[in-house]
Amino acid sequence: MHATGADLADLDDDLRLVTLPDAARFLSVSRGSLYDLLTTGQLASVHIGRSRRIPLGEIRRYVRDRLQRDTLQVR
Repeated sequence: MHATGADLADLDDDLRLVTLPDAARFLSVSRGSLYDLLTTGQLASVHIGRSRRIPLGEIRRYVRDRLQRDTLQVR
């Protein structure tokens, strides 16, 4: 079964997978910092063959959690 363009357009944006370099750019962190986040379980990833990808929703969740945590610390 092959996905059509319409099927891909319906794919939930949070499920879209991004490469590790793209994820590091989105988060404005180094490659090493990104690997630390993955190793410590702060970010989840999936393996496809030998490639590792991060769901866009996982990046969004991480940023939301950090914003919430940092906001609580300031108060």
